Amino acid sequence: MRMRCGREARVVPSEHADQLVDHLASLEVGAFGDLAGARALACLEAVEAVRVLGALLDRSRRSAKARHAFVLVTRGLELASEAELPLEKCDHIRAAAGELGALEVAALFAQPAPAKELDARRVEPPDPVIGHLTLGHKRMLARVATGDRMARFALEPDPRVIRELLVNPRLTEELVVRLAARRPARGSVLAEIWRSPRWCLRPTICKALVLNPYTPPRISLKTLPRLALTDIEIAAHAQALHASVRQLALRLLRRHAPRR
Repeated sequence: MRMRCGREARVVPSEHADQLVDHLASLEVGAFGDLAGARALACLEAVEAVRVLGALLDRSRRSAKARHAFVLVTRGLELASEAELPLEKCDHIRAAAGELGALEVAALFAQPAPAKELDARRVEPPDPVIGHLTLGHKRMLARVATGDRMARFALEPDPRVIRELLVNPRLTEELVVRLAARRPARGSVLAEIWRSPRWCLRPTICKALVLNPYTPPRISLKTLPRLALTDIEIAAHAQALHASVRQLALRLLRRHAPRR
């Protein structure tokens, strides 16, 4: 069923959640699907959006389709332009979530400072094999690198190089997990992993990103609800993580405790 914008589309929240799941179920993760998730959320009034997001949080543990819709909406929150999902709309939804006590939903809109962050002035020593290459050359080679060179490109500090590496057909999940778990790390590099349609759904990679204190909290907060409850419990007690991430983990454990 196609989502409709405007007051004439007002229905009860459960119907809105059903509409949203049905609307997004057939769309792939990527630019078009992310945009559809953002637009669908922008169609809802603030209170309705809070209730729908709360429903998706609950249903995503029981339904693959609801989990897929949750992924597209949260990616849309992060990646959509101001024209597609205005900041004012996000502020209204977050405020409504606070008023309704839906703190798990409010956390999806939070953007706290990272728990740990590399000094922006830090200059890392060039790799002895690929360090002499220009940025353009690195980006081109990262797409086709193999073996040892692929591992060297994974250590590049420029997120533009990592973006190209992530589409390399020879890249393995094992190497991406290592990259996502690397500490210290640049938040911009970790954000590129999360943005990648190819890798953002892998549970091992999501876990590595959430448990990395260098991952921007706004990314971790949108990813944490998709983790297994055992991994959420680890996050709840990981003192290195941002307080907002640990607090959301505790709330999610309480939310889903009756089903455990």
